[in-house]
Amino acid sequence: MADMYKNVDGKRIKMTSEEVAQRQADDKAYADDAPNRKLAKLRNDRVPLLQEADYKINTLVDNGEDASAWRKYRQDLRDITKAEDLDNVTFPTKPS
Repeated sequence: MADMYKNVDGKRIKMTSEEVAQRQADDKAYADDAPNRKLAKLRNDRVPLLQEADYKINTLVDNGEDASAWRKYRQDLRDITKAEDLDNVTFPTKPS
């Protein structure tokens, strides 16, 4: 294994074996958590779309119009977090 170094006060210093082990454990923990970070980003990206859908549904219901297309769209938005491939999620198309 190649040596690992750290920067201390502008100087390059070789890491101890304990520091290397800790760095590797930290890197592994970060990599293992990638699906959770992707899911959190997906949920965050979805928030304004859900808010818009809620507004549209309430407006349509208040006006006595059919909101079923927007309700389906909203449910489809909620279901995207169940996608198996979080790298290739396709958001549903808004009703017209």
